[in-house]
Amino acid sequence: MDSLRSSRKIDVLLFDGVNLLDVAGPVQAFEAANLAGRARYQTRFVSLDGKPVHACCGLKLTPDARLAPEARGYDLLIPGGKGVDDLLGKPGCLKTIRRRAGGDGRTLSVCSGALVLAAAGVLDGHRATTHWSRLEDTRKYPSVLWDLDRISISQGNVHTSAGVTTGIDLALAIIQADCGPAAALAVARELIVQLRRTGGQSQYAFHLAGQFTGEDALASLIERIVTEPHLDWSLETMADTAGMNPRTLSRRFKRDVHDSPAQFVEKIRVEHARSLLQDDLPLKSVAVKSGFGDLQRMRRAFQRHFGVQLSEYRTMFA
Repeated sequence: MDSLRSSRKIDVLLFDGVNLLDVAGPVQAFEAANLAGRARYQTRFVSLDGKPVHACCGLKLTPDARLAPEARGYDLLIPGGKGVDDLLGKPGCLKTIRRRAGGDGRTLSVCSGALVLAAAGVLDGHRATTHWSRLEDTRKYPSVLWDLDRISISQGNVHTSAGVTTGIDLALAIIQADCGPAAALAVARELIVQLRRTGGQSQYAFHLAGQFTGEDALASLIERIVTEPHLDWSLETMADTAGMNPRTLSRRFKRDVHDSPAQFVEKIRVEHARSLLQDDLPLKSVAVKSGFGDLQRMRRAFQRHFGVQLSEYRTMFA
């Protein structure tokens, strides 16, 4: 059911060094939600002084207006990019953003734009996420409850996303809340993206994890686990496959993947099960194909990873 009785207005902040995809991704999703001639969302581009800026790719961007400290009825979207570090040193900008966040609109960030919200005090006491490469920067803001393994986090009127393409995920979640699942699905189909890549999913695809290690044996093992999660991946089996003893394998996993071997296998199986749930397979078949074998084991894994029962998850997303 579409809960929007009038169009939602969104100011998108532009600045020198902004990441163009952080801007274009969510904006295009909101534009695609204007289905059947109905203007559900209106976006307006603003800069600090109303003057043109250059994105980090060099493209010149011309705003519609200056960022105003008050804009009744307007949401505010802060994208990321190299230019974020410059914004962090502008007290006037941070004060304006803080005032805007205290108004009646929603506050959204993409990528390192969350650091601007943190510096402005908007995220104090809130759960939030940002790009994984900004881990060190997040430590400057201990009042924020950072969770960098999330794609997007929404808490009240404050919404943060991990960066780049996850701005689309955040926009889809907002569209679904505003306009209903049918509208969000139509937008996802238009953009050819996954509607079900939820905020609980890891920021990077698991099959890329092997690229974060310089060891060919570990990389090959990771690829096998990802492509064949249904096999018996006990610690001993993984160690034999990688040609290491179990203790060495566990140490290498912790160092390069930041999980124990068992934790990594469970994450892979959960992600595989999620994709199988989309095909409306019987739950016992999903448990077998994803490597859990036992349905109860799969239920417990979903509870650990998503905080909901498997049946609830399937109702919401499958």
